[in-house]
Amino acid sequence: MASTRKLTAVSSTCEEPGAKILETQRLILRRFYPSDAEVMSQAADNESISKNLRDGFPSPYTLAAALSFINNVANNFDGAGQHCGIFVKANTPENPSSEPVFIGTIGMMAKNDVYFRTWEMGYWLAETAWGKGYATEAAKALIRWCFETWPELNRIEACANGGNKASQNVLRKVGLIEEGTRRGAVCKNGEILDEVLFGLLRSEL
Repeated sequence: MASTRKLTAVSSTCEEPGAKILETQRLILRRFYPSDAEVMSQAADNESISKNLRDGFPSPYTLAAALSFINNVANNFDGAGQHCGIFVKANTPENPSSEPVFIGTIGMMAKNDVYFRTWEMGYWLAETAWGKGYATEAAKALIRWCFETWPELNRIEACANGGNKASQNVLRKVGLIEEGTRRGAVCKNGEILDEVLFGLLRSEL
């Protein structure tokens, strides 16, 4: 059995709960607190979101599911990936409240074996945050941070169901190249779907 090979970061990866990873013009990307689980479960419990994701994304998305993700995946730094919440900054035209507002998650999953220098990006946003450019803004920042922080990382890839044109457009906007379609590769809710694969090499950044 091939062992998991972990890439080495050249700077702090901010692994404390709640630690800020990145700040963009409108967004904060930070690590999770367990207390984020309630708002996460409320935002994620939506069939319009889950229908475009793999079955590992629970539906219904319960509070227990959110806590499990935070404790066992997002805050488990064993080389398997990097995950953070996406928050709209406080005291801004898009969020006039005094606290940042949670709108979704974004992360990278590390591959292993001969693919250990490739990470797969995934994300989801609350339906109320769709169509505002947040996914593009978050993904662009996270991609650059990952390439800068892990010099051995050579490739970031992502995929979208054939009918998920919005996600495909996000991936193109952040610089990923459409590499092909895996015809009939997905079965979601009993429906056979194509899967479109995108990739970006370090040399193309």
